[in-house]
Amino acid sequence: MQCPSCGVNLAERDLFCSACEKNLSGNQETELYSFGPWAVNVCFSRPGTFVLMQKNNTKIFLTNQQIYGSSTFNNSLRFQVPYPTILAIETFDYSLNLGLWKVLWIKYNTPEKIREVSIMCFATNSTNITEAFNITNSHSPST
Repeated sequence: MQCPSCGVNLAERDLFCSACEKNLSGNQETELYSFGPWAVNVCFSRPGTFVLMQKNNTKIFLTNQQIYGSSTFNNSLRFQVPYPTILAIETFDYSLNLGLWKVLWIKYNTPEKIREVSIMCFATNSTNITEAFNITNSHSPST
């Protein structure tokens, strides 16, 4: 976490910035929900026949400020979407030759360009997509 005032790196539990002494209690990022990595696929467009997918190696986190995916191999960020940057959000069913998947598709803005991410869960754990959609939709600006 970074101080919103001066940008210095802080621990999640810090209540005040050690550099500028800003009160951080109102800005604390709180985890609301997480799922994965098993039976979770991630791709950086809408799913399709020739789309490269990260399979079973991304844990999804939803906080009060953003949704993001973290690699289970090295804990690096695969994607990070602050709710205010969301331009469009949608859920839909997608059928692969291996079965039916529930998809959460998000289109969002970054300083460089407009990006997309799709999070897919197999039908048996599709409630994760529904919950992620509800949380993300309730925290993002009207889309």
